[in-house]
Amino acid sequence: MRRRIVLGTAALAVGLATALAGPAHAAGSAVIHVPSDFDQSQSGTRATGHYEVVGSGLRVWTQGSTSTDKVAEYVDTHIPLASVGEPSLNVDNNGTGTTPPGFQLVVDFDGNGSADGILVGEPTYYGNDWWASNSSAQFVKDGAPSHTGGSGSANHGTLDQWRANFPDAQVLAFGFSLGSGVQGDWTINAIHFAGTTYTFADDVILSGKDACKNGGWATAYPTFKNQGDCVSSFASKGKNKN
Repeated sequence: MRRRIVLGTAALAVGLATALAGPAHAAGSAVIHVPSDFDQSQSGTRATGHYEVVGSGLRVWTQGSTSTDKVAEYVDTHIPLASVGEPSLNVDNNGTGTTPPGFQLVVDFDGNGSADGILVGEPTYYGNDWWASNSSAQFVKDGAPSHTGGSGSANHGTLDQWRANFPDAQVLAFGFSLGSGVQGDWTINAIHFAGTTYTFADDVILSGKDACKNGGWATAYPTFKNQGDCVSSFASKGKNKN
């Protein structure tokens, strides 16, 4: 039996004019193309963690409960933490596991352009309390709104509290994580972030240079500048084989 869990509250209608680096989107809706829109330099997916597009959702699953059972991916953005509202995941359980994927925000807490840590939202367990990853910089941990137990780490608080403590914080990427060490099979139907609802689609890969003609180049994702750019990409692939 499939169980639907809506993680968190609906994202606030803010930041609609913010341009994201990866997925193409209109106000209020967007499509994350898989895998092109995932930042591979930040990927946390391990050997026995997997994902695939199913309809307009993303199935994520792990094979067991070992250290290699993790699937985590991120989409690049650049938006003030003050403008992200209350991000959430809309998920279905596919019959395995009781721990749903958590929402993850890669944050530049001091506004200097580099990531300082990750805020994790797991409302099934902690409500609207977001906790800092253990890998977060010490100044992030020291500046956390709360240092008590009862959350995912000793350094935690609501997003409003994090925003108050770090008014210059910028979100550099948003995403999800299942595991590590958690066995589960879930479908992420949508990601709600900064007033935009994101669904998923596979990359559109053309079969060859002939497919670039008659406007075919414009249907591809990742995108091409024009037909010539599309044709040239296949010529380059041919040279690389020699």
